[in-house]
Amino acid sequence: MTSRDSTSLGYALGRLAGAVRFAAPEIRRVAGLATVAGAWRAYRRDAGAGDVGPAHQPSSDPSSILMTDDPRRDAVALWLAANGVPAIADAATTIVRMVNATRGFEADALALLNAAQDAVVQAPADGPLTRTCGLADLSPDHPFQGLARATAAVDSLITTANFAEGHGHDAILPLPSRSMRHYVAADPAGCWALNLALVARGSVPSVTGIVLRAAFRLDLEDVERSTALIDHSIDALSASFSDLERIETMLGRGHEALAGLSRNARAGKAWALVVALGPIRRTQIARALGMSRGGADLQAHALAAANLVVLETDGLITPGLPASSPSPSASLNSGSLTAAAADLNLAMAEIDHLLSKTNI
Repeated sequence: MTSRDSTSLGYALGRLAGAVRFAAPEIRRVAGLATVAGAWRAYRRDAGAGDVGPAHQPSSDPSSILMTDDPRRDAVALWLAANGVPAIADAATTIVRMVNATRGFEADALALLNAAQDAVVQAPADGPLTRTCGLADLSPDHPFQGLARATAAVDSLITTANFAEGHGHDAILPLPSRSMRHYVAADPAGCWALNLALVARGSVPSVTGIVLRAAFRLDLEDVERSTALIDHSIDALSASFSDLERIETMLGRGHEALAGLSRNARAGKAWALVVALGPIRRTQIARALGMSRGGADLQAHALAAANLVVLETDGLITPGLPASSPSPSASLNSGSLTAAAADLNLAMAEIDHLLSKTNI
């Protein structure tokens, strides 16, 4: 690793580590949910698109851990809930509850995950990729230790057939009038398992998918693999820092918008789910917060009234502002409507309390 690479990587890692260390507890909780959601996106990147669900379903977003129809989502959430450090396990357990996850990984996938976990813990940190990256023989408390464990695991696992990546090939596609040459990508190998293992252990906090499939390419030289891994790590660390900034900004916006609501604590928790996970259904809010469907509906309308979300069809809630809607807070926080708004808040809070006693 050149000095420029080392400086860029150190800056990106130090900036993220500082942000995680000094983040408020609420930001950390939301970041945990966002990390699990990011782990799902990294899984799809590494394991292939898989089953994206029925065609022509505009509400289905394969990259969203809540909206996807891909059955593998359940397995990812259940495995992280069972194997993650407390922050990851708690967040994954919440998502398991939100999506009613029931089906775990099959035996062959679990074997890859077990091998990845063992490699992260046991692999000696002196393999060719680790040395080329300049990450060999670091002290246990070194800032790069998490990335060093990741590269050591790659060095150990690349000799395993289920983890080594092919390099694709050209193929001839016969057509009625001519033939066409096209590129066929290699089938995904076990990189996804290593990335899930790293997330579960919290090796590099708030970062998902830090190992890219090119690190397992047998047709690349160690220097090429090292360059790809370091460049990707810098991008991943920077993206995670930006996501923490986004979370802090959106939570602050929610606190300000909901400050006048008597039921702002529960609405604030609903908003935190939207911040972490994006588009969400009211039933998913109800399951996450242990409230009734009616209670979740009240929170959704409270968020919409505060101009934090848009209520879509089929119980879908999306973050953002309506295209041309004036903010109701300006008119309700001044003049003769203030008392009426306060009375309405109290009445709605009482209704919410009654509805919350009803099971979903």
